[in-house]
Amino acid sequence: MEESTVNLMESEIFQVDRALESWRDSGFDLSTAVGELIDNSIEARANIVRISPYFGQDKSVNTIVFTDNGTGISPEVLAHTLKIGFSTRYNQRKGLGRFGVGMKVAALSQGRRIDIYTKPVNESSYYHAYLDLDEIVEGRQTHIIAESVETVPQQYLQYMTWKDNHEFENGTIIVWSKIDRLLNEGKYGNSIKETFSDLTKFIARTYRKYIDQGLIIEQESKIIEAHDPLFLIESDRVLKILGKNNFPADVLHSDTISIDKKDITVTVTLLPEVVRKNKGEGGYKGAAAKYKDLYLKDIDGYISIMRNNREIYYDVIPRMFPTRIENIDRFIGVEISFPADLDEYFQVRNVKRGASPVGKLKKEISEIINKPIREARKRITDVFSKSSADGRKTSISHLSAINAVLEAEKSALPGRAGMGMSELESEKIIEEILEDVGINKNDNSNLAQEYKKQLKESPISIVDGSWPGKEMFEVSHLNGRAVVRLNHRHQFIKDIYLPIKEVANGSASFEQADIEEIARKTEAAIDLLFMAYAKAENLHQNPEEAFGDLRSQWSYSCTTYVREMLKKL
Repeated sequence: MEESTVNLMESEIFQVDRALESWRDSGFDLSTAVGELIDNSIEARANIVRISPYFGQDKSVNTIVFTDNGTGISPEVLAHTLKIGFSTRYNQRKGLGRFGVGMKVAALSQGRRIDIYTKPVNESSYYHAYLDLDEIVEGRQTHIIAESVETVPQQYLQYMTWKDNHEFENGTIIVWSKIDRLLNEGKYGNSIKETFSDLTKFIARTYRKYIDQGLIIEQESKIIEAHDPLFLIESDRVLKILGKNNFPADVLHSDTISIDKKDITVTVTLLPEVVRKNKGEGGYKGAAAKYKDLYLKDIDGYISIMRNNREIYYDVIPRMFPTRIENIDRFIGVEISFPADLDEYFQVRNVKRGASPVGKLKKEISEIINKPIREARKRITDVFSKSSADGRKTSISHLSAINAVLEAEKSALPGRAGMGMSELESEKIIEEILEDVGINKNDNSNLAQEYKKQLKESPISIVDGSWPGKEMFEVSHLNGRAVVRLNHRHQFIKDIYLPIKEVANGSASFEQADIEEIARKTEAAIDLLFMAYAKAENLHQNPEEAFGDLRSQWSYSCTTYVREMLKKL
């Protein structure tokens, strides 16, 4: 019987050039790509890292040079360093690296060539290896070769010196060239300037604990200072902005969770009061504009996750904060710190981008931060209320309504309530009203004089106040004049009326969705206002007899006042 012949086909496991091209889109941006090199420098025991971009005439970037004074790379290891998947620390959990793909793929995500020049400890020579995508595609590079070199390009060697111009005893130069991913992205994208500004912020925050311990990271010859979103780590920059008396933040809570004899630390802080004085300023506009360089904008509910003291996540974690995330949450610092041994409990990826605690751990962390976040929110809103009360001492509110009433009252029937009150009694009530506004009876400032004149001469006045109790407002009747005092602690005033004022005055930054939500609440609340009045009448046995004239006169006056107000707006 004749044996059958089998035709065997074979193929390489993967096509190198196309695989490398695909890996270029692995999710790195400039900041996270640079982070991989800084990680390696830290692992190599460097205490100085320099980042030096080369800008073209069109302000594009074609080359970035990274240098450090770490232990360098031995020639035996250098050739393997650019091999995808190779790592001398593969799957180790003691340092920052682990998987053997970060540095290479990070470099290729930005440019098409990477060169390494390294001078290991106790060596007098530099060694060089490179990886070039264009040469691989053309078949001119099939292997990575490490070789001794007599010199290093002078323009790179200049970064390997101390301030006294002495060369580092050892260290590494990494050059990204043929960069084609750093472009000015036009009208709707980021400029290169913004991209490098974001890189500075990323480094300052991500490596804050290393910088605090003496690591020097320079970007374009400028030393980057640590930025701690919890405002616990000092830096000259932050102290200069805040002032020494406004630092550090208050630690509201710190707790640990132990897993497999390894500790996860959870810390919650409340940022200094000076940056959160007035509602609507967000720590970066209005009176708080001088704090805009503290990066407080648009970080509502952000959580910092630290792995081996290196931040790997800074963003919102869904369903972690109690109730929905609020704008004031940008003033609350939350940090979760864990050792790399617990990577699986935080779903850490190979590129060290993104992390989130798994089910039961997430629930336990959420329970830990729940109470201090609620406390922080209360303290923030209390400061807002106090600042609002202080603000009432410097300006008269409700002028549009007051002026409309003044105009309408020129031809209206005069009031009769409180007639016969003595001048002394009237003065005493006015003093109490002014005291609630925050003006002492002996205050002779222009503002105090304006308030006194308004309360004594206007047929109807309205002022802001705040007191315990369920009353929405109080009305004082003074010889035919009326003064309405609004209670800012009442829920309608606090949650419906004041947000409308913020939108109208432009004193806060609102997205369209926020404005629509306020409008929906207002519509429903006005309906409830009428219904609550109806309920009050309904509690009387003969409401028409008791309140019929009141309701008619109230409706008539409302029509008249609104008509005058609309003429002016």
